[in-house]
Parts: sequence; C-alpha cells; structure tokens
Amino acid sequence: MNSERSRSLETAALSGIVGNLALAVLKGTVGYAANSKALLGDALHTAADSASRLQELLFSKGATGHGMLARLRNGEKVRTVISVVLAILVLMSGLQLAISAVRSLSSSDPQAPGLYALITVFIALVLREALFQFQYRYSIKHGHKAEADRYANHERYSLYASLIALIGMIGAMTGEAMEWPALLYLDPTAALLVACLVLRKGYLMVMNTAYQVPAQPLQEEDSRRFMETIQRVYGIVTVEHLHAQETGHFITVDVTISVNPRITVQEAQEIADRAKNLLLARFPQVTHVQMQFISYQAGYPYKSNHELPDNDVSSLLQ
Repeated sequence: MNSERSRSLETAALSGIVGNLALAVLKGTVGYAANSKALLGDALHTAADSASRLQELLFSKGATGHGMLARLRNGEKVRTVISVVLAILVLMSGLQLAISAVRSLSSSDPQAPGLYALITVFIALVLREALFQFQYRYSIKHGHKAEADRYANHERYSLYASLIALIGMIGAMTGEAMEWPALLYLDPTAALLVACLVLRKGYLMVMNTAYQVPAQPLQEEDSRRFMETIQRVYGIVTVEHLHAQETGHFITVDVTISVNPRITVQEAQEIADRAKNLLLARFPQVTHVQMQFISYQAGYPYKSNHELPDNDVSSLLQ
C-alpha cells in the first residue's frame, strides 16, 4: 500500500516535470521569435525548476520509483553524476542569460517584444497555476504535506520569475508605444534579474548534491526509542513504517503512521505534526522528520491509544 502511494506521488511529480518542460519549450520558442530576453529567462527558470525537481526525486528517501528512476536512484555514482550535470547546466544557462542581458543593456537600439509574447506569458501563468494546484492538492490529499510544501516553494520562485518577466515586457512595450526609449531597457533588465534567480537555483542544486553523503542506518535500539516516542502520541493507531538514517552528525527519520479512518485529513495532519514535533523536541540530533499518514485498516486484533468508535474490543497493546 505504501509502495502504491509512493508510486502515485512520483507519477504526479514526474507529470509536473514534464508539464514544466513543455511550458519552458513554449515560452522559449515564443521568446526567441519575439526577441524577448525576459521571456527567454522565464523559460530558462521553468526548465531549471524541472531539473531541480528531478534532482530531488533522485535523492528522495523512502521512495520506490518507476523502472528507470528506481535504477538511477539505486546507483549512487550514477545519480550523483546526473545531479552534478544538471546543476552545471543550470548554472551555465543562467550565466549565459546574464551575459546576453548585459549585452542588450549595452545596445543603443533595444527592441520591444511583440504582443503575442505577452499573451504567451499569461497563458503560461494560468497553465502553471493549474499544474501547481493539481500537485499541491494531490499531495495534501494523500498525507504528504512536506511534498506539498516543496511544491509551494518551487511555485513561489517560479511566480517571481514570471512576474519579473511580465513587468519587463509590459514596460518595454509601453516604451515603444509611447516613444520612451528608456523603458525599452526594462525587458533585458528583467532578464538579468531572472538570470540571478536561475543562478540561485543552480547554486542550491550544487549544494544539495554536495551534502548528499552516504547515510548509515541507525542501530535497532535507537530506532526503537523513536518508535516508542511516536506511539505515545494520542491519535496514532499504529506505526506502519519507521526508517532512521544517520548522515554525519545528523539523523533523518522517515515515518508512516496509521490513523482513524473516520477523522478528517486536517485532523490526521495535526496528529502527524504532533508526532513530528515531539521527535524533534525530544531528540536534538534529529534534524529532519518525514511524517506520512494512512488510514488504519480494520481487521487487526489490536488498537492503540486512539480508540476507534463503535468498537469495544480491548487493545492488546495497552
């Protein structure tokens, strides 16, 4: 069941990557035809966002993955090489965009993009928001709040890049219409700002690769302490899965709990958050907790500290 949930979430993530790449191709093609450096920068940032998400999938913990993705994830050297190559490509692309924007700013005859480029930006914004809402709601529905938060973080900076490009294009078009030459430089200026966001994305990808050192599983005694702590949280029926790894001096814990199927998703998320906060507070060496929840499957001969209604069978765990 956990394997199926993981595969479904990875399918949603891969769909987002493919969708973003399609948007990047659309914006890049129109940006090149319209001679808009800002729109080209927005396309590049969208492509860099897809590369970053792919890198996260390669290094994600506790995931099963599809055939090719699973093989890449299991190969330590291969996934590291792919991650480094992606990061370098993003950095080089951002640097090239910055150089091109500076050259346009140095030009004495900048040009404003066509109206169809502006229409493309609005269409891309609508499609991007629809894609984000699908991924975000899908992750929340299946109890993966951490994954939803990552989507929100990527979406925020992508929105920044699109808005910067939009402002630059509108400013340049306004300058051409009103014959204000100074405003024509807003398009390459926006491209330079977006290039900074792309370089930031590449830097984060490099750092993410550098800190992905091999993790060592904890001893059974330490994992048992985490298990006992989680089981004390009111509302948790069972701990379905717990995997703790030590990376350097830090510990990451991946947990899947089951909760009463009659409660709401929000209530289940509150229970998961309480368990996560308890682990972080009680064990200072724990720096990251990936907490997921599923519905408790009836038929087990036991219950936990959270009594299921309409069931008078005594718990064998208490």
